[in-house]
Amino acid sequence: MRRAPFAPGRVPLMGHALALHRDGLRFLCELRNHGPVTRISIGPRPVHVVNTPEIIRELLTVQARAFDKGAMFDALRVPLGDGLITAAGDRHLSHRRLVQPAFHRDRIARYAHIMAERSRARADGWEPGTTRDLVPEIHRLTLDILLRTLFADPRDPALNAAVEDWLSVKYHSMRLALSPLHAWAERLPLLPGWRPPDAGPLQRLVDVQRRIIGTYRADGRDRGDLLSMLLLAGGPEGGLTDAEVTDELITLFLAGTGTVSASLAWALHEISRRPAVQRRIHDELDTVLGGRPPRFEDLPSLVYTRQVLTEVLRLYPPSWLLMRRAVRPVTLGGVRLAPGDEVFFSPYALHRDPQLYEDPGRFAPDRWPADAAAKAPRHTFLPFGAGSRLCVGEDYAWTELTLALAAFTAHRRLEPAGSTPVRPLVGTVLRPDRLPLTARARTA
Repeated sequence: MRRAPFAPGRVPLMGHALALHRDGLRFLCELRNHGPVTRISIGPRPVHVVNTPEIIRELLTVQARAFDKGAMFDALRVPLGDGLITAAGDRHLSHRRLVQPAFHRDRIARYAHIMAERSRARADGWEPGTTRDLVPEIHRLTLDILLRTLFADPRDPALNAAVEDWLSVKYHSMRLALSPLHAWAERLPLLPGWRPPDAGPLQRLVDVQRRIIGTYRADGRDRGDLLSMLLLAGGPEGGLTDAEVTDELITLFLAGTGTVSASLAWALHEISRRPAVQRRIHDELDTVLGGRPPRFEDLPSLVYTRQVLTEVLRLYPPSWLLMRRAVRPVTLGGVRLAPGDEVFFSPYALHRDPQLYEDPGRFAPDRWPADAAAKAPRHTFLPFGAGSRLCVGEDYAWTELTLALAAFTAHRRLEPAGSTPVRPLVGTVLRPDRLPLTARARTA
């Protein structure tokens, strides 16, 4: 049995937090040079970082029951609630079984109509020859789609205000979770200058949701939306309580806005810089759609569009850093872990490993065979996680991404505007800081 080596660059009191703050993406990629399992520290908290797909597979599937979500997710529960993203152990498994029916194929087919219609409406408002920063545009689009699939009638001013208020707080949650001050505060009395997350925005959103849930329970109908499915879900131990439903709605707000909007923005960024890729997408959309709007039934035929999105998710996985904590003594990659030991792994670093992907920094949709684009190998491709933590809304996300990408590209050419590089922002998700693009008219 061996001990994992510490990565170089530790700073007194801070550990490796400064390196994560300055350029966390590069830091995580470089850790593979120090071994398959490497130790870092966040303030006083030691963390084991797993750097190979074999050990990640062991962590996520073979020995998954030896781990829960970890101390970092304890910090995230205040702004994010205790839904599937943060829940641990049996609570996570039971909730996953209850939430799964909301994402069955027949339900997603119903949501797809909303996704296509709202995406087309948003894209149609972008006049040829004009330039827009698409980051806020895409945020508004994905939030609009989410509200219309979660709730049959999303026109509640209090709901929209509460969601926007909460979203402004949740984007900072990952930085809090990686803060050395937060780690020190677990060992010492509350430190001057350390501020826990504001629970007010979450509570206001919960209050609005519980009012809506009360209306749904009194009515008792299946309104065809996600909330109806959550309320109708049941199992041997019964259904979800009102408090549990609100937690799962919070989870859907996080995944359905940040994850999808970041991925769509990165896709349009990459496409706009590559005329040849854009022409192939246009050719496919022209052939499959013939000028009409896309439908759910068209998705299997949009093969190259799927390859492009797969490559986008490889280069820019929304969940760039994930975490686990040992709950019992366990050996991982030849390293003995004690209960309470923290483990990190980075889908971003994994996806850019030259041992797994040739020329990993190159955007190359054709690296994904057309007959395998929809089922990229697990444990070397983790944009939606793996094992029991595989994102329950993965098919929902693929559907929305494909339909929205088709809406924004079918009738226009996209060009980058300005010379300032688009930079990645690392927060709860990996997203671009800005995305100024100019639309040009095209004919099919």
